[in-house]
Amino acid sequence: MLSEEILINRLNELIEKGNNLKTKTQSFYQKGIGATWIDREFFYKWKINSIAYLERNFFRTSYYNGFNSGVGANAEMSVETGLGVLKALKEDIEKGYLTRYRTLVIADVFTDFLEMAEHLLENNYKHPAASLIGAVLENGLRKICDNHNITVKSKDNIGSLNRKLADKKTYTRIVQRKIEVWNKIRDYADHGHFKEYKKEEVEEMFKGVSNFLLNYLKD
Repeated sequence: MLSEEILINRLNELIEKGNNLKTKTQSFYQKGIGATWIDREFFYKWKINSIAYLERNFFRTSYYNGFNSGVGANAEMSVETGLGVLKALKEDIEKGYLTRYRTLVIADVFTDFLEMAEHLLENNYKHPAASLIGAVLENGLRKICDNHNITVKSKDNIGSLNRKLADKKTYTRIVQRKIEVWNKIRDYADHGHFKEYKKEEVEEMFKGVSNFLLNYLKD
């Protein structure tokens, strides 16, 4: 998922385009019955842009489902419905209500990679499993830093991220030392020092990292 600033900037663009649609109307009268329609080209461009945005960032949420079901033909009511959804989403983002949702999305991604690592271990591929678990751990630490407003640089690695989080008392020094051990195993795997660790230690690393992310990758 994109950063909140980027999400809101794009929402503002879509909301502005939706508001502008109200000026692009066509009236139709037949046998005393009148109707007002939005210009088809502008309407469907806005609709597709909005659906693509929601599908990419909020698939299967009430925002995506609400827009999809409420925005039909190029009528004023469709525009009003779509704008209502987009404005509600913007308000929820600005008030921080989507933090938990973003965490769940991230957790799902990490779970997929951890399942890959578990599969590798089951087939006795301890080296790629250790590297993969280490990569998941590093990305998890970055997300935890982000959740706690801790500044992160592109050059930060597991060691520096671990120190930052422990110094801010995000977790205890005991947890910090556990992460140092997992980091050492990851380094051994990445640099080809395969005799320095055993499969059982990678299995313990897998369990430890999984539980760590479960406990700390949250609001």
